Amino acid sequence: MIDHPTRLSLRNRRSVRNFDPAPISDRQLEAILEAARWAPSGRNSQPWTFVVVRDAELRSRLGVVLRRITWAWGAFASAPTMIVVSVDPALDPTHHIEDGAIASHNLCLAAHSLGLGSAWAGVLGQRGGRRSVEGEIRQLLGLPAAHRVVAVIPIGVAAKAGRSTRRPLAQMVHYDRLESGPMPVGASDEAPATPAIDLPGAADHPGASRPWSPDRVGLLAPQRAAPLWPAPQEGIGRSRPWRRLSRRRSPAGAPIVDGDR
Repeated sequence: MIDHPTRLSLRNRRSVRNFDPAPISDRQLEAILEAARWAPSGRNSQPWTFVVVRDAELRSRLGVVLRRITWAWGAFASAPTMIVVSVDPALDPTHHIEDGAIASHNLCLAAHSLGLGSAWAGVLGQRGGRRSVEGEIRQLLGLPAAHRVVAVIPIGVAAKAGRSTRRPLAQMVHYDRLESGPMPVGASDEAPATPAIDLPGAADHPGASRPWSPDRVGLLAPQRAAPLWPAPQEGIGRSRPWRRLSRRRSPAGAPIVDGDR
């Protein structure tokens, strides 16, 4: 196994849903934003805008808006800093969403490298009208109507530790063609299965950590993982899986669409 600080950050970062109220320093914030600034983008278009929300009242109002899409909205609002990532489609009409997602991931990785926790609320919807969550955030923060809001990222000191796992690499890598079958066990320098890891950063909350397991993703077949969504002949047809997700409800009644990352 090859150990490197960057690789360890990628492996050990966890989504946090419980934050200490202590503020992060300006120096830490600048380092996190600088990491996002250097994210790659199509044709180096750099279409992103980062709105740093520190005001307590504004964070609370932003949390209320997020209540429509995540059960963890209260934890998000409790973070001392929230960063809203938006992109301007005019700067990169084809890949502005991917550009914003990469920059958002850089924010999370940089926060982890500084010993801070973060999470990700995916805001972008198929329709970004004024009554959508995306539209409400634009109005709340004074963003241009043409901007697309990609994510809201809370950042702060993690108040609790959490656990997470990943599927083995051998069950998700194929060479040349998918039909060739999964990567043989032992072809990777990773262990056949990545164990659960205790790390500061994820909320100790029922449902806050949903580790991958064979029972959850249908990995009992020896050659290929079962599809996450039923095949068209089983009743879905051409419906969109994310609409099925939107019907899942948390105990508080809010749709669960952000998931664990």
